[in-house]
Parts: sequence; C-alpha cells; structure tokens
Amino acid sequence: MTIKNISILSFKDQSVQKNMDVTIREGRISKISEGGVVSAPVSGNLNEIIIDGTGKYIIPGLINAHAHTAMTLLRGVAEDVSVDDWFNKHVWIYEQSLTPDDVYTGTLLGAAEMLLSGVTAVADHYFAMDRAFEAYEKSGMRANLAWAVFGTGSEADKQFGTAMNFTKMYRSKSSRISISLGPHSPYICPEEFLVKVAGVSGELNIPMHIHVSETEDQVVQSLKKTGLTPVQVLDKTGILKEGTILAHAYWATDKDLELIKKRRAGIAHCAKTYMKFGDVNDLLPRAVKAGVKIAFGSDGLASNNTVNIFETARDAALLAKCSTSSPETGKINEILPVLNGGNVIGLKNYGEIKEGVLADLVIIDPSTPNMMPGYNIFADILYSLNNRNVDTVIVDGKVVVENGKLLTIDVAELREKALETSKRMVATVSDRPLQSY
Repeated sequence: MTIKNISILSFKDQSVQKNMDVTIREGRISKISEGGVVSAPVSGNLNEIIIDGTGKYIIPGLINAHAHTAMTLLRGVAEDVSVDDWFNKHVWIYEQSLTPDDVYTGTLLGAAEMLLSGVTAVADHYFAMDRAFEAYEKSGMRANLAWAVFGTGSEADKQFGTAMNFTKMYRSKSSRISISLGPHSPYICPEEFLVKVAGVSGELNIPMHIHVSETEDQVVQSLKKTGLTPVQVLDKTGILKEGTILAHAYWATDKDLELIKKRRAGIAHCAKTYMKFGDVNDLLPRAVKAGVKIAFGSDGLASNNTVNIFETARDAALLAKCSTSSPETGKINEILPVLNGGNVIGLKNYGEIKEGVLADLVIIDPSTPNMMPGYNIFADILYSLNNRNVDTVIVDGKVVVENGKLLTIDVAELREKALETSKRMVATVSDRPLQSY
C-alpha cells in the first residue's frame, strides 16, 4: 500500500511535511519519501493499493488507554447521579445481568465506534475478555485486554483462576492483541491479593492495568486506613512498576507523581468522566510538568458516553484550563502529544510516523465546513474536528475504514443485536450490586 501526496502531521513538534508518499509493507511503514503524481503501483505489483492523499493529512492512530468497551450497552443508564449512586444503584446492579455474549456484542459496538473516530488501539479492562478478544479480532483493532478481578468475596479464587486461564491461553494468540492482568483497584482488592497479582506479573512478565485514586475521597480514606495514598499502596504491594497502566490517578499527589515517574508506570487520563461527576482537578498539567507518561482514556460509556479520543483530548484541554483558572494552561502543544501515548500501553514508537513503525494510521479530510478556513490545523484537530473528518483508518497495514465507512463490521446488523441486549440487561434488576462502593 502507498499513500501518495499526503501531508504528515507531527503532534510532538507541531510540524507539517507536505506532499509526502508513505509506503506500507507487512504491517509497517517501510518508506517515507517526497510525493509525486498519483499513478501506477510503486512496486510494480498490480495488487498494491494506491491511496490519493492530495489535500489530506495523515496522523498516527489514536490510543484509548483505559476503556470498559462492552459498557456501550449501558450508555446513558446512569446520568446526573453521584459517584456512589452511579456504582451502587446503577452500574454494579445492571452488570450482574452481563453475559459473555453481551461482552462480545458490546465490545464489537465499541470497536466500531472507536475505529470510525480514528482510535486504532485500546487498553480494555472488563469481564469475559475471551469474547472481547473475538470482537477485536473481527474488528481489526489493536488491543490490550485485562480481565477485571476483585480479589474479594466467596467467588474470588474462582474468578482469579478464570482470569489466569484466559491470560495463559491468549497471551501469545495474536500479534495484534496483547494481555495484561486486571486487579480492579486498591479500594476493592485486599493488599495481599495485590501482592499476589504483582508476583504473577513478575513471573509471567505480563503488565498490569488497575484503577487508582479516582476521587479525592479514595485518597482520604486510604490515608486514614493505611497511612498511605492509594498510589503508595500500589508501590508497597509491587503493582506500581514499568508497564502498569494506572487508570485515572486523578487525585495523585505531587509526591505520587514523582513516584509514578520513578517506577515508569503510565496514567490513563479520562477527562470527560471527571467532568460529568463535577470533579475539577489539575492532574493533567501537573503530570505533564512532572514528566509522567500519560495518555487519554475514555473510561466506560456509562460515565463517558463515547469512546472518541479526539473528544476526550478536547475535554482534557478545557478541564486543564478550568482547573487552573488559566487559558494559558492545557495548550495545544501540550495536549496533542498526549494522543501519542502508546508507551503507556506498551507500544514502542506508537504515535510516530517514521520508517519501521507499525502502520496504524488515520487520514484526515479537512474539507468540511467545521475545519475551515484552516488557519491552524492543530487547533482545528483539537477543537473543531468530528467523525466526518476521519476519512481512512489503517491498522496493521490494513484498511479498516474507507471513505468514512467501516469495512470489518456490519453496523446495521450490530445495532439490532445491541438494542435487544441492552433492553434485557436493564430489565433484569437485582437489589444488590456486584460490590459496594
């Protein structure tokens, strides 16, 4: 495949290389050169795909560093409620009706939404991840999957055993889909369980994905109970290390950020979730200043409502400005590089367009009214772009979205199945949540 006469955007240094040819071989970018006339296949291979990029931009595929993708099926069920009620009266009630088939359907729906909005890789932390694996395989997305485990209750050992069976069976099954261990959080998982998971991580050389310091109250309660912040608890138990995805860490202290940087863990920042709960904090500018690895995440769709990472970046920029009462915070050149957070989910050089890297790419068409007059393409991408501008999406060197149309999933058929499933999930109501928040 060769993409001809395209303009390459770099979010890292806000540069534009105009009229370039990008050649892809065996799932990687093999050559970048000055462009020419769109004509015959460069290699002489009549089966080679030629994409005319004239007037368009190419960017690296976006990362969703923390998602509960199958929660597409719970989009909109818990609005305008407190965090406690969100968990205890809604989400952890409905999730008891969740079946493995539901996870497949919900994950496929979320994958479709992500691909259509330019997201090429996701770190998914949920249940029945064997079915999620099937959904991501079908979709063509790149994914890292962590089976969520609580470490408490009468079913704790069985649940952990199921997650470990999945981990061992699927860890080498696909070059496009990797596996992490998924302890839920230090406020749910006992410390001895976290120590156990960290030990398994070291033995099997498998990374971890965990929630931490989502709210201020979690930090307060942890200090009262243990004398440590939640991040410090993760460090004490061996969870905090290179490769670990810290979902949220939104109320991490400055000392926590120093510790996270020292241990080389990464943060998934889910701005829309925080804003929906009325929780304003300046984590992002502090983390950027501290030099911590950070990427954007959507969180679950019951709290975010979308898995659109362009939207998350926009929300993050505005949250940074509001939390510091300064329009000079959350600058474009600080926010856009966070879209390239592949190092948070273990993808080396992900988010760069250069020879030798994985060919996960997005072609942006700026010709729509919302992107005009085009004074600053980087400002337009952060603040003006919408899904109509996502023209082509390539994952692993294969076109999965073409002219704004998804090629790997029948969205109309999926919609009918998702509607049927979601109605059953909210109709089957228990009076007790999965856990107590």
